[in-house]
Amino acid sequence: MNEQSKLHNQAVQERADLVAEGKRLYQAAEAAGRDLTPDEKVRDDAINARLEVLGSDIARHEQRRTREMLVAGQAPAFNSKTKRGDTEESSLAHYFRTGDTGAVASLMSVDEDERGAARSSVTITLPQHQGYRAAAVDSTMNITTDADGKYAVPTGFAGNIVNRKNESDLTVKLGLRMVPGKGTTVNYPLDGADPEVFAATSEQADNHTSNPYERNAGVMGIKAFTLAKKSRKIDLTEEILEDNDIGILAHIADRIGREVAKTHNAMLITEVAANGTALKTYASATAIAAGDPEAIMFNDALGYYLEDGGSIAWVTRPSTFGAISALTGNPRLYAQTPGGAFQKQLLNYPVEYSQAVAAPAASAKDLYFGNWNYVGWREAPDLRFIMDPYSVDGLTILKYSFRAVAGVLQAAAVGYGVHPTG
Repeated sequence: MNEQSKLHNQAVQERADLVAEGKRLYQAAEAAGRDLTPDEKVRDDAINARLEVLGSDIARHEQRRTREMLVAGQAPAFNSKTKRGDTEESSLAHYFRTGDTGAVASLMSVDEDERGAARSSVTITLPQHQGYRAAAVDSTMNITTDADGKYAVPTGFAGNIVNRKNESDLTVKLGLRMVPGKGTTVNYPLDGADPEVFAATSEQADNHTSNPYERNAGVMGIKAFTLAKKSRKIDLTEEILEDNDIGILAHIADRIGREVAKTHNAMLITEVAANGTALKTYASATAIAAGDPEAIMFNDALGYYLEDGGSIAWVTRPSTFGAISALTGNPRLYAQTPGGAFQKQLLNYPVEYSQAVAAPAASAKDLYFGNWNYVGWREAPDLRFIMDPYSVDGLTILKYSFRAVAGVLQAAAVGYGVHPTG
């Protein structure tokens, strides 16, 4: 990688770190029910000023890389009578159909090898929308089979597709700690044991042959963040690219964004389930009872991690939160009354939804809580996109991939409620 590419990557990483820092400032103020302090406002102004400079620098590097990509022949040169369009969706659709990069140059950047030479791949960061995907469908999109694309071809349809919705990206909403670094594995040092009480020390009264001071160097630990690759491939025939009139390429981009969010959430919950703390084992194998959420929240070890706020939240399924909200006492326990005052909160902390969390059942972990800033998240790149019109005759193949990993940095800071085996 040449020096200019290194500078570009450093600027992108610094921008991400500053955005995350600014988000934490406002989250802390919101959690405390206050405005930014004078010192926080000064820091926020400094962040905004630096982001303006970084934005200009990054744009300059990306323009350079786009020029190099065009010289390297990244996209096929076709002639087309189709106008480029004036929106990102129509511009991207025009590029897929014709190979004309003029309308999408601002969205594209070329990858480089170790010597700084351009490779035939493009990195695009898509918006993180909400979405649902039951299972991967191993088939080629075409205009012959109804479910594989024919439904998109007949005339008379509306000009878009009604997307299915599910969950948003929790790695963004929960304020995870972003882990910087280069390479497949990055190690994050951490405090490996609780602090100890100082020892009682007597006066030094002999001939200096004894040492009344207790020595304690503490215990260090380390968490390895090793990237795992996730991928998706979509095959489109030439005919469906030409014949559809419903914005199918914009729909695919939106769907990929939703699938990335769902994949992120599954990786996050899997890590916390494996390496977080069992904060409460319920009495029932099938239900959460009154008092169980309090037992989770007021766990002795967890309590200390709730003092630096900003990233504290519950994560569960909508149905599980509904069951908790329906618990009654005198008056209702976890939902404000009357019903019109109901909020998406539990014991004054926000609740986020994910289907990656198990439903109540024997041995299930169905309610997560803690300070999510003590969970690290690493992703590189955000999302890699390759458009391949060459490998198979008559097909354009869209390839998407990213590498990411979640890691619990302090087990006591985040955990879950779990049901007994039976």
